[in-house]
Amino acid sequence: MEKTKEIRDKAFAFAQEIIDRHGPRLAGNDSTNAAAKMIKNKIDEYADKSDLEEFNVYQGAFLGWIKILVISYVLAVGFLWFGLPLVSLGLAIFSILILVLQFFFYLPIIDIFFPKKKATNVVGYIEPAGEVKKQVIISGHHDSAKVFNFFIHQPKLYNLRVTGSIAFVLLMVLAPIIIKLFNYNLVTMILNIFLSLGLILILQMWFFASKKATPGAGDNLIASTMSVEIGRYFSENRLKNTRIIIASFDAEEEGLRGARAFAKKHKEEFKEIPTYLLNTDCAYTLKDMFFLTSDINDTVKLDSNLANELVEIAKQNNYSAISKPIAFLTGGTDAGELAKIGVKATTLIGMPWSNEARSSVYHTENDTLDHVEKEIIDAAIKIFIQYTEKE
Repeated sequence: MEKTKEIRDKAFAFAQEIIDRHGPRLAGNDSTNAAAKMIKNKIDEYADKSDLEEFNVYQGAFLGWIKILVISYVLAVGFLWFGLPLVSLGLAIFSILILVLQFFFYLPIIDIFFPKKKATNVVGYIEPAGEVKKQVIISGHHDSAKVFNFFIHQPKLYNLRVTGSIAFVLLMVLAPIIIKLFNYNLVTMILNIFLSLGLILILQMWFFASKKATPGAGDNLIASTMSVEIGRYFSENRLKNTRIIIASFDAEEEGLRGARAFAKKHKEEFKEIPTYLLNTDCAYTLKDMFFLTSDINDTVKLDSNLANELVEIAKQNNYSAISKPIAFLTGGTDAGELAKIGVKATTLIGMPWSNEARSSVYHTENDTLDHVEKEIIDAAIKIFIQYTEKE
């Protein structure tokens, strides 16, 4: 399909132009809002309607649980040595509660304690030739992530550092109970020493994320620019009864806040007409392509039928693909927020999706376009177009 190559080349060129002009793009920064305006201007070249949708984001809040965990654990160890294990218990429960709500479920528990900034979603509409009976949203996100230091320095120890730190906090919950139950000096001393050794892991968590942001090419600007160019294709090849919605979300790296704002704003609109979301995130390598059947640490169900239908289209084009749930403790994608309001959604991913096997450029300063295989973008374009054309 010659058109696929044209769409892909335009998507790569536009993504590189945004990176060259605006560089890394943390949600809420001027560079990110400027990139959103560039995306809207490109959509304006062909869309029937487009808009910049502003919302508030609390910069740094999504990962704020990490420093709360570190501070709480240090204080808890101190209170153990001072013979106040119940205070330690309270601090451990508090930090776990923040971890579960803020990271496991992506709830904005501590957002208001962080700087409020303006972030910007971009949306464009291509109307069908006839009556609208179906809507397909094709999406990516244009903000980029903070550099994760643990993926740069000794990445093979990532799971030990993160999961090990959480394990020590969980043990901090049990230790005061054990101390109170047994009330032996030797037991207390052993637990105090062991939990103090946990500081070796816990204190490293303070440096989990850098203040710097990545170029965000594969995660996830190429998905946004690809969506823009697929939208151009459908403006030139109007469908009979399917409205195309092109969406580029902001603040995905801040806990999917952009997709959540978009879902809230358009909830009633998506209820009126059957709506489907074809989202893309971290499309790096074709051999690792799969479609999600769940999201947000496996707490939100996506549409398995949609994911499996896309897998079948992939196989018809001689691509290897599977559908599967997202792994626990590996995060989430924008599809999760749309699924919550009833949109039939899935996300195409193109890299190993586990903390120990992710792409070596993921959340690093090496997340540049030369690490995104053109073949996976070709595949995504073909699969999304062929699915959408089946009215």
